[in-house]
Amino acid sequence: MMKFSSTMTIQYDTIFSPFTAAQYLEALDWLRDSGFDAAEVCISHYRDLDVEGFKAELDRRGLACSNISTGQARTLEHITLLDDGETLERAQERLMEHIRAAKILDCKVTLGLIRGLGTPGKEREERTLLARNLEKVVDYAGQQRVKLILETINRYETALFNTVDSCMDFIERDLGNPECVGVHWDVFHANIEDRDFGEAIDRMGDRLMHVHLADSNRWFPGYGHLDFPAIFRLLKAAGFEDYCSFECFNLPSREAILAEAGRFIGEMKAVIR
Repeated sequence: MMKFSSTMTIQYDTIFSPFTAAQYLEALDWLRDSGFDAAEVCISHYRDLDVEGFKAELDRRGLACSNISTGQARTLEHITLLDDGETLERAQERLMEHIRAAKILDCKVTLGLIRGLGTPGKEREERTLLARNLEKVVDYAGQQRVKLILETINRYETALFNTVDSCMDFIERDLGNPECVGVHWDVFHANIEDRDFGEAIDRMGDRLMHVHLADSNRWFPGYGHLDFPAIFRLLKAAGFEDYCSFECFNLPSREAILAEAGRFIGEMKAVIR
């Protein structure tokens, strides 16, 4: 059975959560009370962060952690895997820290924009560079038995891995198809980039390890034109049983999301039952 999580943050506020970082305990209470199975947690760094304490708060509420979202470090500290020298080393070490935290939280680690934005027309060279810079991170993840999930993101935000095909090709050809690397598929981005959702899901196969939920306008599901029951039926037919996680703007309003998330989860569970 598919499981549900939602983006939350414990350090810096994010536009993808109806709760601020200071409200993270309230966020966990809401997740529990709304029928979620887990939290998708944004972590920028590990200075003064008590990972064990956070896990205890999850456990206290019967929640798991689906994955660690890693992109805030690129925005706040300007570190990516396409850099070199000390900046690259910081990005690599940060991902090692994420892997160690994921081991404690029993979750996956997202490789989103911390990989770098890329440059249009230089995808081949940057894929080669990224594969080289990821080598020790992937090796470490494999040793720790932690999954890294490479997120597909649309062309308006990055020049790298816009489609499922490009993401899978990178995993298979450039990375050598390691078992510890999968795909983090976001239906908002897919609506822009992937020609056919069914074909995309089939292409990923068992490498599909996480799904992001947002409507076509990045509002809460139901306020755009995506057919979520159809998407969930495709996921069920493919045998997907991992997390579907909300990462949408607080639109139409924070209050609407807080009130409607539980209903949406119930409706989608009925679709895939």
